[in-house]
Amino acid sequence: MPDLDEISYSREATIGAFRDYYRFLVDLYMEDSDIIEPPKGGWPTVSPEFGQLFGKSDEVIVLLRSLPYIRQNSPNGQWSPPHGSANCYWADWQSLADLRGVEAGVDMSGLRETLKVTTEGALDDVPAHVVGLTYGDRENKTFLLDTEFGVVHWPESDGGGDHRHNLDDDASFIEPVDPWDVDEHVPENEIEWRHESPAWAITDFFELLKKQFRELKWIPINAREVIAFDTTFAPSEDGMIPMLQGIFREHGWPSEQGGTYRKRECLEAVKAALEEHYPTFHKFD
Repeated sequence: MPDLDEISYSREATIGAFRDYYRFLVDLYMEDSDIIEPPKGGWPTVSPEFGQLFGKSDEVIVLLRSLPYIRQNSPNGQWSPPHGSANCYWADWQSLADLRGVEAGVDMSGLRETLKVTTEGALDDVPAHVVGLTYGDRENKTFLLDTEFGVVHWPESDGGGDHRHNLDDDASFIEPVDPWDVDEHVPENEIEWRHESPAWAITDFFELLKKQFRELKWIPINAREVIAFDTTFAPSEDGMIPMLQGIFREHGWPSEQGGTYRKRECLEAVKAALEEHYPTFHKFD
């Protein structure tokens, strides 16, 4: 396991890791138009004033100002983002930071608490240099990026614990940071949630997410929804996961194995198979 001392934070490398991951998602299932890039100079809504309201460090705000995002709102203004990982909505911070529609006299401390809960989950004592990457209710997953140490935490309760140990002797296993090394670097009030939230170097974290897609443990069922292979489904949906995995493999996924992945054909085949064999399965769109 790597120690924190072996990892460093780089803003440019972090921006590159986000951009690379989003391109991966577009290549697999998402629409190009769902990814939005910052204008020259960064997202104007992610301002120092927003940083003060949200209680985040200058580096967090500069990073959020510079990142690409999965678009939160559709062209007609409705909230309709695609999943950025299995059953998970990612935070579109340029939209969340837009305070222009907030009426005068609104309790800004309430807005701050809402943002904290919807992007950091139920975790306490998350410091100013750490920011959530996802946005949603209690069913949504939580990922926390630390701009001081250059890692992303994935809480055990949201599935991060499944990737803490290499129980299957997987040669491609991606090692998390040594959890006991964390004690020497953080205040005592942060130790509990960090111990319960395995962490990876930022680039390793995104490779871990991509690994779930490559191994078809996370499976897109259209351009907007991703399900996990170990989800508990109704008895009427037995056999659905192997069927979906087979369709992706038949269409060249993962393309790293030498074939050419045929995205459009694959998603059309997935739609047709679900409609034929599992017509009652609930879908996002």
